[in-house]
Amino acid sequence: MRKLSIDDRRIPTYQETIDDINDVFINNVSLSALYINCSAINKIERQFGKKVYLDVLKKIHEVIVSIKGKHMRQGDFVVSTGSNDEFIIFLSKKREDMTFYPSDLESLCERLTIILNENLFSVTFPYLRARPKISVGYAVIIRNPLIRDERLINKLIDDAKTMANYQIFKGMMRNKEKLQELILKESIHTVFQPIVDLVHNEIIGYEALSRGPVGTEYEFPYLLFDVATETELVFELDRLCRKKALQSAKGIFPERKLFMNCVASAVHDPEFKDSFLISLLEELKLDPNNIVLEVTEKEAIDNYDVFREAVRYYSDLGFAIAVDDTGTGYSSLETVIELKPQYIKIDISIVRGIDKNVLKQQLIKAMVGLSLEIDSVVIAEGIETKEELITLKQLGVHVGQGYLFAKPGPAFPDICR
Repeated sequence: MRKLSIDDRRIPTYQETIDDINDVFINNVSLSALYINCSAINKIERQFGKKVYLDVLKKIHEVIVSIKGKHMRQGDFVVSTGSNDEFIIFLSKKREDMTFYPSDLESLCERLTIILNENLFSVTFPYLRARPKISVGYAVIIRNPLIRDERLINKLIDDAKTMANYQIFKGMMRNKEKLQELILKESIHTVFQPIVDLVHNEIIGYEALSRGPVGTEYEFPYLLFDVATETELVFELDRLCRKKALQSAKGIFPERKLFMNCVASAVHDPEFKDSFLISLLEELKLDPNNIVLEVTEKEAIDNYDVFREAVRYYSDLGFAIAVDDTGTGYSSLETVIELKPQYIKIDISIVRGIDKNVLKQQLIKAMVGLSLEIDSVVIAEGIETKEELITLKQLGVHVGQGYLFAKPGPAFPDICR
């Protein structure tokens, strides 16, 4: 029988540790286990490839192993189920030779869920742009001399997996209730980031950016809309963000553009049309000719013919259209070609380090060439360095935004009446 060293940094498989686990089960009246499900990160492999996925997975393994001696006992067994993204922790006895009870495991499970998601956030966020969504389940099995130990241990694992799925559902419902309350209380505020004419170094407009309550996870827009997507509340959240953006833009000078994000379904919102919309704009003294609707990819556009027809209504009113996050995937390029928007916003991931990346420079050149064909203006998002700015100007990009000019702020003091 192979005895595992407590210093072993590699996560062994379940089959490699079965004899040790059986020993623990035989010596105790019960066996307790935690099941860790990291399958939510699988989309990294589909979108970024095997190498990136395996690099991320290695870091996840390191985080899971590191919990031994800190949040778990050194005698506990951390094993892989055979899948790269599923792990089981078989627990040794508590101090003073006491066994674990389900009530102990529930609190331990909740604590580990928080610890793992917090520690893995920085690892997975660059790829997922969302929470890692690691779920942890727990179970206890009591030894029965009439049933084979192997069968009981397999039942233990199945029960822990079932509990992990239940924890996912419970967490989703909890997030849904929080977000519903946030929407009903209208606990959204708007900040503004200037959009700059890079040739004349002048502000031509502002992008309205939504934030949740300060000091909560919903303060960050990626997490806010991640939860909205998960709980099917994207449309409800988006219409609140649009309302808050328009209200917060009251007083903007006529020569400045207001860039406002919206999901694709916004153009079908009956309360964002006709007398509802006209009355709101009149009340806020906003000119439709200075409003730009930024179409985001939080929802897919399933039918471009129907969408174009809906967009035509806003174009007739004077609204302009921008396609956001261009360059991040085929769908954004397809949207540009299908809609021929007045503005093409290049995603920050393309702009970052543009001065050092020839391939990114070629992509920007192609975007600029396309913009000239369809009479659009290219806007570079996320400019942070002078070197990026110089390179973008050399490539023919004449409009941009980013921390180099200003961080998002609560108002636009230089343009308030």
